[in-house]
Amino acid sequence: MTRFFILFAMAFSLATVLSAQTQNTSEVYMSTHQPRALALIGDRYHSPVHIRNGLMGALALENIPVVYIENPEVLTAETLKDFDLLIFFKDGMIWPNGYERDSQVIWMTEEQQQAVSDFVNNGGGFLALHNSHGLYPPDGPYYKIFGGDYGGHPAPEEFMIRIENKDHPITAGVEDFRTFDGQHMSKYYGDREHLLMRNISDANKSAPAGWWREIGKGRFVYLAPGHTPEALGHPMMQRLIRNSVRWLTQQTDDK
Repeated sequence: MTRFFILFAMAFSLATVLSAQTQNTSEVYMSTHQPRALALIGDRYHSPVHIRNGLMGALALENIPVVYIENPEVLTAETLKDFDLLIFFKDGMIWPNGYERDSQVIWMTEEQQQAVSDFVNNGGGFLALHNSHGLYPPDGPYYKIFGGDYGGHPAPEEFMIRIENKDHPITAGVEDFRTFDGQHMSKYYGDREHLLMRNISDANKSAPAGWWREIGKGRFVYLAPGHTPEALGHPMMQRLIRNSVRWLTQQTDDK
């Protein structure tokens, strides 16, 4: 009799687990109509392999088909017609003649700036990561979308990411966290309502580290962490990316 009750309890537990697994299936796996993403990644100081590996998990969990690209020439208005989400992890410089001093060239053309601006204004989502506000054409449409600018950074060190707005869908389930990374001292031109988080070093150096904007019919998010695999792969950063993707593609509650 005892053996019967043990077997019964095991079977009941297994059925409960399987039922929970079935009930917990995410809605993103219930339809083939998923947003498509174009990710422009990699530059002199940031390996595209590191970036791709850091993004793959978060995007896969949100069931987002994504095309990773390193060649900035593919960024055109025509290309963007095939996508709902644009992801940047790339600065504005290329080095076509080698890495000699002062040989860098700004790659983004006026047409490309306008293509990004039109993409967002017409309803696209734009997720910009880490150094994607760095060294682009000044005073152009790209920075008008961004609402901020590059402010340099010290050598990588461990510091705190403090969540400033805990009520936005992008920060849902995200707690303050420490990570080893390049602490970008970003310039932010928005208001407190749109500021998501700040970075704070042990020496009390601090800067805005993430914000959101609604522009025309579209949406924009900037997240500063990501220079190191540790920072990009941190569970809290992965949650921020997933939340951002859902909010940018308008699959979550508005805020």
